[in-house]
Amino acid sequence: MSRIGIDIPESAKIVLLQEDKFKMYNNELQFVLREYDRIVNKIRPNTKSLLVPHLEDLEYKLRPGMVTLTWTSMNIDGYLQHVHQGLSKLEQLIININDIMENRIENNLKSLSKTVLVNLP
Repeated sequence: MSRIGIDIPESAKIVLLQEDKFKMYNNELQFVLREYDRIVNKIRPNTKSLLVPHLEDLEYKLRPGMVTLTWTSMNIDGYLQHVHQGLSKLEQLIININDIMENRIENNLKSLSKTVLVNLP
């Protein structure tokens, strides 16, 4: 536009200079949403009710991105770091719960189901 003599508004020039930063924020936010979906899909249906407080806590951490943050906010990096920490904490909790359910509870129930309590003739 400047080559053909059209004046470019100062705000458009500022946005152009920050294009890479905005693209990086967009990619990071999309990654956070994909990670959230991936982690929530790891939850077993029978343990979902136990994880409701943790899911609400993570949604509380995600809320500023949906309500108050804009592209010009100064604390997007801090927000992303806070959300990544919450996601990794929830994922580790889900992995531990799934491990306990699978390796301790379900395996013990399977071995108990094979045990003969009374041997009748």
